[in-house]
Amino acid sequence: MTDLQKPGLLKRLFGGLPSSPPAIPTAIPTGEPDADASPLGSRLGHQPVLHEMLARQILDAHLRNRHQLHDRAPADLAGASPEEARLLVRAMAAAAHANGKLDGMELGRIRGKLRSSPLDEEDRRALENSLEEPQCLEDLVRQVDSPRLAARFYAVSLAAVDKNAPINRSYLRYLAQRLGLPADLVVRLNRQMGLRL
Repeated sequence: MTDLQKPGLLKRLFGGLPSSPPAIPTAIPTGEPDADASPLGSRLGHQPVLHEMLARQILDAHLRNRHQLHDRAPADLAGASPEEARLLVRAMAAAAHANGKLDGMELGRIRGKLRSSPLDEEDRRALENSLEEPQCLEDLVRQVDSPRLAARFYAVSLAAVDKNAPINRSYLRYLAQRLGLPADLVVRLNRQMGLRL
């Protein structure tokens, strides 16, 4: 009696004994799907590998985007640390200057976020005085040290600008690439902030 014909092994492999013993495959499996595949063939085929690959992809996507479970309003500065709030206000200023000028609407949006930030009055005044000067995007991006902060950086930039201006849309596409944001996260943030790119 071979190993495949032993009742204990069949029961462990397939969860029960078949009514009649299965035919023992005599050909060497080639990895190609067989037209008359038996239940034994489907159990020993590619399913476990596919399941493992799908599980890994789902886990990777979750780990990349897990900050979304904790960060419901990424453009809100109320829960940010003072250092993070300073960086995000500067990010808004950089986005507002992307088209070459800071207009009154953009300045009002930035001031509104600044008022809701955890910064003290002195910090707020200093930041507000620096808003008129263009910010160096490369210096700001170098300070982004986590995927969560990258998503918030993009979200506040999106909140600061006129979403209908083509130059601002180009800036936002560049910024998403520069921050290394996954495409699905960018789409989700755009939708959340009312932009369809």
